[in-house]
Amino acid sequence: MYTIDKELCAKCGFCKYVCPFDAITQNEEGRYYEINPEKCQQCGQCYNSCITSAVLCDKDQEKVSEIFINDNCIGCSLCSRSCPVQAITGKIKEKFNINPEKCIKCGYCATKCRKDAITVKKVKVLGK
Repeated sequence: MYTIDKELCAKCGFCKYVCPFDAITQNEEGRYYEINPEKCQQCGQCYNSCITSAVLCDKDQEKVSEIFINDNCIGCSLCSRSCPVQAITGKIKEKFNINPEKCIKCGYCATKCRKDAITVKKVKVLGK
């Protein structure tokens, strides 16, 4: 799970900006940012982009290192429609593709796929 260290947080808001799931909010007093664990999909975008290392993660945290569409794809487009950065394209009833240059490796598409057509490989994150 990702958390934000209130003492290290520079209050720049960049973590909120890069979060594709709107899981980061500023507290009511505007003193720091918080991660909503119910909205967070553990993609690591905030962790990778924090310039002050205020975003922390559990020692056993994993993040997606590779993601691709396998041969189980039936071309339903559910993954494409759910992608927060429009990195998945294709034609209905044909295998879809993930553009690795656009993909932020959040893995959200895999949670929406009903055919196990998206392979997600993860690696352990070394805490900061």
